[in-house]
Amino acid sequence: MDIGEEETRRRGDGERRIESKEEEKEESLELIVDLIREILLRVPAKSAVRFRCVSKLWWSMTSRPEFIRSFAIQYPSSKQPCLLVSVDARQDSKRLFISLPQHHLHPYKPYSYVDRVDGYEVNGPLHVIGLPMSESVHGLVCFLKYNRITVWNPSMRQHVTLPEPEPRVKYIRCCFGYDPVCAKYKVLCISGDRCQDPLVFTLGPQESWRLTQNTPPPRHFPTLTMGRIGICINGHVYYQATIPYNKVDNTTYQEEQLLMSFDVRYEKFTTIEKPPADPTLGYLFLNYQGKLAWLCTSNSSIRFWVLGDGDKKQEWSLRNFVLPFPVFRQSDPVFDCLLHLKGVTHDTGEFIFASMMHDEFCVLYYDPKRRRPRWIAYQGIGDQDFWIRNGILRRTYYTLYWQNWFPNHTDSLMSLDNVPGSPRLN
Repeated sequence: MDIGEEETRRRGDGERRIESKEEEKEESLELIVDLIREILLRVPAKSAVRFRCVSKLWWSMTSRPEFIRSFAIQYPSSKQPCLLVSVDARQDSKRLFISLPQHHLHPYKPYSYVDRVDGYEVNGPLHVIGLPMSESVHGLVCFLKYNRITVWNPSMRQHVTLPEPEPRVKYIRCCFGYDPVCAKYKVLCISGDRCQDPLVFTLGPQESWRLTQNTPPPRHFPTLTMGRIGICINGHVYYQATIPYNKVDNTTYQEEQLLMSFDVRYEKFTTIEKPPADPTLGYLFLNYQGKLAWLCTSNSSIRFWVLGDGDKKQEWSLRNFVLPFPVFRQSDPVFDCLLHLKGVTHDTGEFIFASMMHDEFCVLYYDPKRRRPRWIAYQGIGDQDFWIRNGILRRTYYTLYWQNWFPNHTDSLMSLDNVPGSPRLN
């Protein structure tokens, strides 16, 4: 082997060693990035947002749609659901969100416990007072006042007021849903005008109101059920609706009440038969163990109908759990105040009864299978001066105006900055 060939061989070996080191370096960097990603997926939403300031890499990593989606579904044990309370402050146009942990200190026995939590304020739009359209949907909540629809992300301290649907009408009703397959939020809008088709708005950049992909068979108008329109369960929004028919005479209409299902992904409407004739059928829908539950009116028990597997079977089964305490017009023996049913926990199946009393939130969780109640008084959310200063209380009366409860709320990193409308950030 001559000198030239030897030099060429050495040069080739050197280049291969450099390439090998570069590959090892890239593999190490990929391993570090994957490790950082796994750590960030386990932290609370507030921490993940705060860590975006560390570097451009961390900002880019935690802002990607796939990370936001994984953040919501991976490591559920590190992201326990909470009981979210929303209170409108008439002064300074603010909405106060308060997160109450749905923890389980002693899962096998009744108890009474006092917990101290932190509350935080979020600046709100001038039309701050409105009705929630549904429960918390994958970390977001939706409010409606007249024709103004506002979507909130309490974890990000963001909200956006969507453009008003066109053509404008006097009355609209909207439902809020989430497609878990495509990870998309959608707002369904149905007007009181019988000549207008339903509209849908997908939360995302460069989106606008458009007609739904499938027009529902009957013209209908959603009705309020306990102050809300519908409930989203496994990618389907369920709501009660009224179908108006032609006039029977010159003064009256015929109407029919029915249950509608809206497939958020395919934007398809389905009519569901109501439960068998039951005069006690009420106006509250619940998510009971991943299925739609239609609550009945009862003073001594929790009685409700449960829909079978989705919209295909359309079979209803009756559940009835006797309560050890009255639920109507009676004061709770522990809190000495009226408690109202707010929902049911998704993980343990406990029914949630709650109210505001003096400077604390009073919550009763009742497990019907174990017949086990647990009372929790959440304190530490400001004093009387705090509530009065924010325009929530008047003088010495602890009366919270526009108080809304959202059980099973989870954090979301969904940003509303790129959603068309009027976004504002705290």
